[in-house]
Amino acid sequence: MQVFSATLNQMFVLFIFMALGYFLNYKSILPENTTAVISKLETNVLVPCLVFNTFYKYCTVENISQKWLYLVYGTAITILSIVIGVFLAKLFAKDNYLKKIYTYSFAVANFSFMGNAVVLGIFGEEVLFDYMIFTLPLCLYVYSFGTASLIPNNNNKFSFKAFLNPICISMLLGTLAGLTSLPLPKFLITAVSSAGACMSPLAMILTGFVVANFSIKTLAKVKRIYLASILRLIILPLIFVFILKLMDTNDSIVMLTLCATAMPLGLNTVVFPAAYGGDTTPGASMALISHLMSIITIPIMFTLFI
Repeated sequence: MQVFSATLNQMFVLFIFMALGYFLNYKSILPENTTAVISKLETNVLVPCLVFNTFYKYCTVENISQKWLYLVYGTAITILSIVIGVFLAKLFAKDNYLKKIYTYSFAVANFSFMGNAVVLGIFGEEVLFDYMIFTLPLCLYVYSFGTASLIPNNNNKFSFKAFLNPICISMLLGTLAGLTSLPLPKFLITAVSSAGACMSPLAMILTGFVVANFSIKTLAKVKRIYLASILRLIILPLIFVFILKLMDTNDSIVMLTLCATAMPLGLNTVVFPAAYGGDTTPGASMALISHLMSIITIPIMFTLFI
């Protein structure tokens, strides 16, 4: 019950910020370009600060030598997730572009914004470092074929320049600074840490703000999204956890796998189609329904398997 209570409390905290984002958009308190502004602030400043601060603190030679296995399992989970995503997408959609939306959604949960917030809020910075190591293969997929597939008429093309983004760069800099024990001014570390702490609240405000651009009644009518959400939040995490437990895998890896796969459907299926004139309704439905369901499913899943 202690795990359930702590997780449920964290989910309610995140939901309050999500509801705030919805309210701010619904009442037109913030301008229409708020989504773009917050997205850029998150991806260019706040998430990089969180990543750098975490890697700077915990990326030591000793930690890396002990936790290389996380990368191995993270890669295996990523590959298996993509295979499952491709298979399930064929059952959910006939249109080629819609298949890509579903493939991405089943392959990639909201392991970044939502996952980082949940892990940080419940387990703290040290486990967050383990989580970021574990999800590094997922990040590489997202910043290559993943997001490329969400751009209409892009034919899955991607450029290696996609990896030259603030999040990947901050991870690299944090790794180098951590491994070399580079002394940094205290005021700089405090500033970076404070900026990183803003990531979770703004990420959920962004989620609510995006969802408010659509009619909830319309989004709630897409029945197959409920099944997709159940698969994403319950069935797929259970499959991964049971496989790992049958293999007698380390409990830490099981926990990290659950954290990465039991998150709701992400926002990239809204952001990228919107930026290139694609249909954003499926992605918005996924974001709304799965995030609301996750308030209950995540605490239950964590209680059962952590």
